[in-house]
Amino acid sequence: MNRREFIKAGTTLAMAPAILTRAQSPQVIDPAPPRLPAAGADGWVSLLNGRDLSGWYTMLQRSGKGVAEEQRMILMEEEMLHIMGNEEGKFPAEGGYLATNQEFANVRIRVEYKWGVKRHAPRYTPKRDNGLLYGLVGPDRVWPSCVECQIEEGDVGDFFLLGGVRGVQSNHNAGLFGEGINPLTGWPQPGDPGFRGAGAGRAGGAPAAAAATGAGGAQGAAAAPGPGTGRGAVPPAEPTSGRFIKDGNFELLDQWNTVEVIWQGDRAAHIVNGRTVNVATRLQQPDPQNPGQFIPLTRGKIAIEIEYAEIWFRRIEVKAI
Repeated sequence: MNRREFIKAGTTLAMAPAILTRAQSPQVIDPAPPRLPAAGADGWVSLLNGRDLSGWYTMLQRSGKGVAEEQRMILMEEEMLHIMGNEEGKFPAEGGYLATNQEFANVRIRVEYKWGVKRHAPRYTPKRDNGLLYGLVGPDRVWPSCVECQIEEGDVGDFFLLGGVRGVQSNHNAGLFGEGINPLTGWPQPGDPGFRGAGAGRAGGAPAAAAATGAGGAQGAAAAPGPGTGRGAVPPAEPTSGRFIKDGNFELLDQWNTVEVIWQGDRAAHIVNGRTVNVATRLQQPDPQNPGQFIPLTRGKIAIEIEYAEIWFRRIEVKAI
């Protein structure tokens, strides 16, 4: 089942709670060793050790966990992550992902990728497809509850909100996503230049509120008056699931590309080769304790998709915001 079919199915998953720790390094939950290496002088922490897949696990749609490594669908090669470089036809290809053991929050995520040449059945001729997943929570399955930054020819930077996750695509009437977002520190905070208050600006409003929201999107407590709450104001958009299409095409089909996600609280921006092409706010996951309710999606695992086209990643790293 591909992601578009999965979204149409409207599957909602139950998710287990977790406790988030805080530190100077990227915020993580670590259910299993090894720990992340120390950040470099520039603050970035590599999630690849250049030797093996320590700190990661694989999940395939039919075969489950641990099989992708055995079939060499995914491996470390030449100090890079190599996906779907295996011999075509030796094993039936299937979709899945490579996920971190740890969960993250309030981080910048940066990957550098380049397409290979191999393609696997049944996708010999469609666009080459992959994806950077984050906020992955709950049971492992294909596809899990998470946010995807799409990495697909012609669509790099799209949002896919999967497994019951929902959000709001930021306003970009002038064609300018991410206006006001600092690539180093994220969204302006109260007191910072450019801060416009809750709901204001193209950058996309304020951080997650503590109150849960119901299926209709209403807050559990009344919101403070703001730019979107006065007489005659346009009401804020309700969170939805599915696909948010990016604005702009900055990928390089036959060269290395840099994709970055700024994930701060319940907001995220997708940046492709230095240009912000998409922003979503009010990211929410189904509340595992209260069916029909939603809570902010502010932490989760990071994953790379296993699809049907060969791809190399020479960098996967995180940096605390």
